[in-house]
Amino acid sequence: MRLVLELFRFTFIFLLLSVVLSIISYMIYYPLIGEKAESYFSGTGAIAALIIVFFLYRRMGWGKGSIDKFILSLSIGFVVLFVILIPDFAPAVQHSSRYIYTYGFPLNFLTVYNEAGAKFLLPNLFSGGSISMDMGIVLNILIFYFPLHFLFKKTNFLTKVKGIKRQSYGESR
Repeated sequence: MRLVLELFRFTFIFLLLSVVLSIISYMIYYPLIGEKAESYFSGTGAIAALIIVFFLYRRMGWGKGSIDKFILSLSIGFVVLFVILIPDFAPAVQHSSRYIYTYGFPLNFLTVYNEAGAKFLLPNLFSGGSISMDMGIVLNILIFYFPLHFLFKKTNFLTKVKGIKRQSYGESR
């Protein structure tokens, strides 16, 4: 339950700061670059909001003990592994020669726009196409985190087999 409340707090603060900082960055970028400001302001606001939320969490001490580092690392590892290993067998066609490859399991979160692409992610990354990523990666990590957390909590797998005491985020050794 603590993790869900921390997730709601993070999401609320992040979205609020993203909107406010996107408006501010649009007001700064529009006089400088003109019409092209629309392609920069939302990304700038989101990155700045993420940095501010990170420092705010560190400064206020929020979220300590809510996230298990080992299970979070394992979840991120599963997401990265599945993105690399599961190909996109049916890319969409954007124009006559440009293809759209989407990757991610169970939710697609990474999109590669490429003219001469392959089914797997790694060849597409090095072939010169453009890349787009959305917030589905966070949902994928959570989809893996909750079942793994439940599994490790119910079975005490790490403490029984290896004798490892897991360390939660924010706890010192």
